[in-house]
Amino acid sequence: SRTGKGVSQANTRRIVVMELGAAASTSRYGRLLSRGAPAGSLLNGEWLRVDADLVAHPRYVRRDVPELHLFYSGSAWRIVRGSDDPSGELLAEAVSAALHPATVGVSGWSLLEAEKGAVRHCPEYEMVCDGPNTELQPFLMEELGRDFFLRVQLTRKVVWFVCPATGNVYHSAAKPGGPGGRSRPGKRYCHLCAKCFSANNFQSQHLANLHRPGRPTALVTVPDEAGGVHLLWRPPVDPTGQGPGITGYRVRVSVNDGISWQVGINDTGTSEARAIITNLVAAVPYRFQVAAVNCAGVGADSEPSPQLCVAPEHPPTPPPVASRMSDGLDLLSLAAANRRNDAAPGCTATETKVVRALSEGHCPASLEPLRHLSPARSFDVF
Repeated sequence: SRTGKGVSQANTRRIVVMELGAAASTSRYGRLLSRGAPAGSLLNGEWLRVDADLVAHPRYVRRDVPELHLFYSGSAWRIVRGSDDPSGELLAEAVSAALHPATVGVSGWSLLEAEKGAVRHCPEYEMVCDGPNTELQPFLMEELGRDFFLRVQLTRKVVWFVCPATGNVYHSAAKPGGPGGRSRPGKRYCHLCAKCFSANNFQSQHLANLHRPGRPTALVTVPDEAGGVHLLWRPPVDPTGQGPGITGYRVRVSVNDGISWQVGINDTGTSEARAIITNLVAAVPYRFQVAAVNCAGVGADSEPSPQLCVAPEHPPTPPPVASRMSDGLDLLSLAAANRRNDAAPGCTATETKVVRALSEGHCPASLEPLRHLSPARSFDVF
């Protein structure tokens, strides 16, 4: 039920959340819809929230197909059949730190290919919150996802929502532009601060100054013998110790001494401070930058690396392909070998150089996140 009458002098409509009850505080006008799976798939349709109380990651079942469950596993959103835990048959997955399935990033989902029995990336598949989206029938942040305004990029779309902290109704537009609540500038909710801030400078000031990650340091490049380069760096330090965790890194490349830059890896998808760029063109002077990524966006770029050229004996190859390291050689044994100024059995010259860079303090102080390194077992990121 709604207790407020009329519109206040500000762009708000008062709602007494306490009187809405636990169930109404998680679901009211909004509907969670999934779309983009192949025609006839059970993965398309409406989802009903199971949790009646506020929880960190809500759980859902498919309307009319209750054997399909949607939940967060600790590192990914998953849709399974048969059981509401990881023991069920996996049908779809989105590896993400999003607090809600509707705030998973664009192209974040992978779907099961029944013929091959494997999960395939499906950029068309998405989950969205649908509803009236009006001042009288606004979304709850539990319907949108509490991290909605940090993760979802709004262009011209205006979202009406209830502030969880005050119960007031706001629109998300940066500038005024209409009757009622639109007569004043809008606001956006920050779940990290548990309050609303001006929509006009939410991205440019609030997120940039308070929640985006700092600048990575000590970027080092180690060329390999196959026309590629290993990038290693120190993660940015969070002075408060309470900021959102780093979820990945962006790597940029320059071939004209830093005059212009292009993205080599948009998001590594891992907090590990390392990456590999392969298939570099011989005799081209490359420089690299890295920037940390979290739910608030992309942080500041590191200082550019020194110029690096692939050895002339390598023939020209296709444009760079970004990749991330997988498991392989144990760096702890390599570090011991480096201290003896020799190489462990099976150690390549590149791996010896990487260990030497680590031992000289150019990379994360702990070797634990970098225990596995082998260029031969890297995998491509497109």
